[in-house]
Amino acid sequence: MGTNERHLVASAIVTEIRRSDRSVRWVSFRSGLDCDDLVSKLEEHEDFTMVDLANIAAALGVPVSALTPSARPTGR
Repeated sequence: MGTNERHLVASAIVTEIRRSDRSVRWVSFRSGLDCDDLVSKLEEHEDFTMVDLANIAAALGVPVSALTPSARPTGR
């Protein structure tokens, strides 16, 4: 995952956490992610895995696609 994609994913997750009026700790508990690991990923130090995204999406009650950047057109 590139730096821009890492930023977009972390930003989308933060937006959904705020929208759901939940805390990072709550999302950590509900998703099964270690809180320190989740914070590190939200601070863009590490990439989220697809399993992370699926678990976070399930915890927040949103589709995984809400946490990922949309595909860019190829220009073809």
